[in-house]
Amino acid sequence: MQTVLKEKVNVDAVFRSFKDSNVHSRSGWEHKRIEPRYVKRKKGKVLKIKEVRRSYAQRKGKRLQVHFVIRCEDNRYFHLVYDADKVIWILLYEFDDQMLFDEKEVDVEIQWNGRSGPNE
Repeated sequence: MQTVLKEKVNVDAVFRSFKDSNVHSRSGWEHKRIEPRYVKRKKGKVLKIKEVRRSYAQRKGKRLQVHFVIRCEDNRYFHLVYDADKVIWILLYEFDDQMLFDEKEVDVEIQWNGRSGPNE
């Protein structure tokens, strides 16, 4: 199940200019430039981020957005976006963990004969 939120939030995050070889950050994300730690919602609820499952950058016209799939301490999953042009954070979705697809844990065998259709 997926719930659309589209909520502006405050985020405590670490912004890095270079990899610090002396400090190990959690979850092996020390090579990323932005690491969100806490999400503060308007009604006062604070979500503590336990893991960044995925992150990727995306261009929207001239704007740069950085997307994060995060797991919070109560095993709730969210899609969080940082808009670098507007300098805002948006909590886009909350979703169930079943919607996650982790390639590391899935063994898929594909058999394809080069033809399309079920009877060919």
